Amino acid sequence: MIHVDTNLLIASVDPTHGYAKLWPELIASGDSFGASAIAWTEFRSLPVSHDQLRALDQLLLGGILAYERSQADLAGELFQKIGARRKNRLDTMIAAAAILAGAKLATVNQTDFEPFRAFGLKLYRFE
Repeated sequence: MIHVDTNLLIASVDPTHGYAKLWPELIASGDSFGASAIAWTEFRSLPVSHDQLRALDQLLLGGILAYERSQADLAGELFQKIGARRKNRLDTMIAAAAILAGAKLATVNQTDFEPFRAFGLKLYRFE
């Protein structure tokens, strides 16, 4: 399972987006895709058509992972352990969700998520 971060969710419905070119490699990996409710919330903060959502549903067969207490507890611990700042709070939540799901995280912001690798986050490495 690969969890997809916000920028890649946006790129999945916008072929003109700069990161849209990364999707063929992700699809070729043969893994299934999902996203955390946090990344989904960020994505849904943008205007998206019904047709785009329907197409994305066909891609995210792993679904949208609910954000529950276990993710919140881990995110809080990670926030403290890496000395994160307020601007990193959502990244901490996304990382916690991927860790607990046992999913790799596909993100274009690898450096933002690198500190979480020491706590079990697996990052999808683009070729």
